[in-house]
Amino acid sequence: MFFLNNKLKAVLIASTFVVTGCASPAMDAENENAARNRGAVGGALVGVTLGALTGDARLAAKGAAVGGVTGGVAGSMKDLEDSRNSKDTQVLADGHSQDNRSDAEKRLAELEAEIKIRELEQQLADLEEQNKQDNEDS
Repeated sequence: MFFLNNKLKAVLIASTFVVTGCASPAMDAENENAARNRGAVGGALVGVTLGALTGDARLAAKGAAVGGVTGGVAGSMKDLEDSRNSKDTQVLADGHSQDNRSDAEKRLAELEAEIKIRELEQQLADLEEQNKQDNEDS
């Protein structure tokens, strides 16, 4: 009877961790500590499950605590790595978005754009004139 009572306690502890851990909004991908939170919950679940398998509620609680800390630390390292990668990516994106051309290159690009606009305007005028003549001939 004593063994069954401890096993029941361990199962209740495990189910509590599962329900509270999976329903938390702290697991969202937008959360900057999401990997830490998922790691802590996952580690706690592993620890409490192993403790529950032995049938000892105290061992399940200890396993949940140790697993939660271990998973949280591992998840924090993942969060830190993701944060660094995000910052590096932003620095690269900012560097690429800057206009590093000289003033002469910028002016040349402006002149080329003006020439292209005038060519397109001329083509449009020619097409309108041709369309006008086609309508008169019809």
